[in-house]
Amino acid sequence: MSLLLGPILQFRGINSNVYNVSALVVLPLGATSPSVKVPGGVTAGKPLATADIPLLNPQYRVWRVDFKALQDQAVATTYTIKIEGAEANFVVPAEGQSPRMAYVSCNGFSDPRDMEKVDRNNERWEHMWGVHQSKPYHLLLMGGDQVYSDDMRSSVSSMKTWFAKPFADRQKAVYSKVIEADLDKFFARLYLERWKQPEVAKLLSAVPTVMMWDDHDIIDGWGSYDEILHSSPVFQGLFATAKRYFRIFQQQLIQTHPHLKPSADTHPCAIPDTADGFHLGFTGLGELALLVPDLRSERAPDLTTPPARQTRIISPVSWDAIYAWLGKVKAHKHLLLMSSIPVGYLDLQAAEKALDLISGQQELEDDLRDHWRSLPHRDERKRLIMRLLDFAHAESCKVTLVSGDVHVAGACVIESTLSRHRNDGSGLIYQLISTGVVHPAPPVLAVQFLESIGKHQEQIDYGITATLLPIGARGRYLIAARNWLAIEPDEDSTGKSRLWANWHVEGLKHCVTQVIDPVKPRAEP
Repeated sequence: MSLLLGPILQFRGINSNVYNVSALVVLPLGATSPSVKVPGGVTAGKPLATADIPLLNPQYRVWRVDFKALQDQAVATTYTIKIEGAEANFVVPAEGQSPRMAYVSCNGFSDPRDMEKVDRNNERWEHMWGVHQSKPYHLLLMGGDQVYSDDMRSSVSSMKTWFAKPFADRQKAVYSKVIEADLDKFFARLYLERWKQPEVAKLLSAVPTVMMWDDHDIIDGWGSYDEILHSSPVFQGLFATAKRYFRIFQQQLIQTHPHLKPSADTHPCAIPDTADGFHLGFTGLGELALLVPDLRSERAPDLTTPPARQTRIISPVSWDAIYAWLGKVKAHKHLLLMSSIPVGYLDLQAAEKALDLISGQQELEDDLRDHWRSLPHRDERKRLIMRLLDFAHAESCKVTLVSGDVHVAGACVIESTLSRHRNDGSGLIYQLISTGVVHPAPPVLAVQFLESIGKHQEQIDYGITATLLPIGARGRYLIAARNWLAIEPDEDSTGKSRLWANWHVEGLKHCVTQVIDPVKPRAEP
């Protein structure tokens, strides 16, 4: 069998009870179109060649196969497909059934020395596989850092030379053909090596994924560097290369040669009319809708060169498009918003001021500068929170945030006591934090410091607060161990429509649980 990677499943939405899934495989460049076998109840499209990689010196061909399965009216259905003889098994929920979901982030190491801190790199993936075998998940949400590009600083010789230069010289350096080719080869190899690890590959071929990138899929701290680096030719070229491979592997989109006209291929659940990026929106998942904004493509620091603009996470044009999509979300009990970086978390301004006092501060620094609560991002964050609260009240839809990035597990509640957010539960937004599935927790002293500021309630605006919840042992706010998160709907006939958030933490025999109730039904006038 000539299969080099895959099948890797991706969820591509539900339309009129038709469940759409795609599968990615990688074959040698000269291989024929992959063979596809499907069971009854599933139809397969013709295999589509999406990219030849590395893009500048191709050796392999990436293929996508689209599948459609009709949801059963009463029961979930398991299907097995075969591509080039390799099996992919996935479960399609029944019509109207909310999906059982697993969430992961931080699938790697930012520093090779971190590998020495863990017994088995993929222990949490192994654990998830065991849980999935007993009660399958329908969706695998991957919230950022699906790969870690940090190794490029030492393993890519041209980039190692560039990083060794002073800032002023880095800014002036040309994005040469050598650097472009080196990075192109690096990202192609990165995905092929990381995703073919057996413990990871098993899950990627068994649960359709929804992926959104974060900084390590590009470079540590992308979008939060000063203008002198952010706008430099090499950094912009690096981003362009990372973006191409994000399209190929995480979005399963057609990617042309870098020097040719870009493909117009978009994800079927892409939010329309955004300025840039890969913002996704899914509706009709039983009682659940899923919003997945892209927090990296449009992120930038203060820019003085024309067109000058202030720091941002998402452009105003894309925010308008996201809110327009949100305005059309009707008749759902829950909205899950996947934000790669937590919206509700600690006051990291205090941590920024104490960086020099924290052991292992280098590991934390990019997280602190990146965060929603960092001063330059607070107005953008406040507008998001207000819009979500207003949506929750207007549509009687419970909003829940799920995030990673910070290498600990935790939970926060954002609460509004404003009169327009009635006392029906719509004024409570839970923030669930789960990370990392592979990356270990920060040093003990750093966690202890962060724990010490966790008790302080944040005043977001008049009548709106954010409070960290003591979900850890002995009333602690942070769980400093590797983990993954299950988000599971009520499955009994009580009609309570709750979500159960269960953290599966390395070293703990039992889950840590948070129950999320829906908004209370409005009384008839």
